[in-house]
Amino acid sequence: MNNLFKLENFTRRKLPTKFYSGLSALLQELGIDGNDVVDDFIINYVNHAYKHTQTKSSVYLTTGFSRHVVKKCLENQSTKKTDKRNAHYLLLLGELKKLSNKYKDGLIPIHGKFGSYTSAFNQTKPSDNIITAKSMLDNLLTIGVLNKLKDKVSFETTLQKEGLFKPESIINLLVSLMYRLSKTLYHNLQVESNEETLFQMTYYSNSIKPSKRKELTDGLRELARKHFYEYQALIDSYEDTELSNQGIEDLNNEIGISSFIFNNKNEE
Repeated sequence: MNNLFKLENFTRRKLPTKFYSGLSALLQELGIDGNDVVDDFIINYVNHAYKHTQTKSSVYLTTGFSRHVVKKCLENQSTKKTDKRNAHYLLLLGELKKLSNKYKDGLIPIHGKFGSYTSAFNQTKPSDNIITAKSMLDNLLTIGVLNKLKDKVSFETTLQKEGLFKPESIINLLVSLMYRLSKTLYHNLQVESNEETLFQMTYYSNSIKPSKRKELTDGLRELARKHFYEYQALIDSYEDTELSNQGIEDLNNEIGISSFIFNNKNEE
């Protein structure tokens, strides 16, 4: 009898590293703690698996996490350790806020034994600290907490800059897009016919010269905005305008369409 199966068809599936590369770059730029991301993912993954299987052994087999991790997650014991870095971060910001209020223009000198960013950093750092004052400052500048003006720093204003995205709005967009995309893919995986699938497609080219890319993205942006007016009108025409806020909450559902333009360097 011929062997009708291949062993590789039965190996565990793994996500290509490309899945992580873009997400990691964005999360670091937003100043998101990677340890929190990993811990929260494990907790949610384990609890989701248990909700569907109702047995610890099935969770252990299907998620790939150790018995110890599964047990702790299901017993609602946090897998997070005390984060001294986060404590230092909050203490440092508190000291910097005090210094900012002392200076008339809110500008804090970076260097100096007293009344400076460096002195605040040294005053709040734990005894086993391995983070340097420069690396912490670079991080605070990168995530937009502080601004630098020559040899001084100040707190970034919380006022929204018109036309520009702030880290908070990008985080909200990322959460919404990832949730909606994942749910759409999950739905399409479960249905039995093409008529039941939700719309999901991508069209792209890898042969556009650099000199033409801005012209193309401008054209795509204009076209996307035009069609979004049509999407908006269609969705609005189906809305029940007589529903109360409580009625909307009771429905507990959203339906719509998302799209985005991409122009990325390929990564393996």
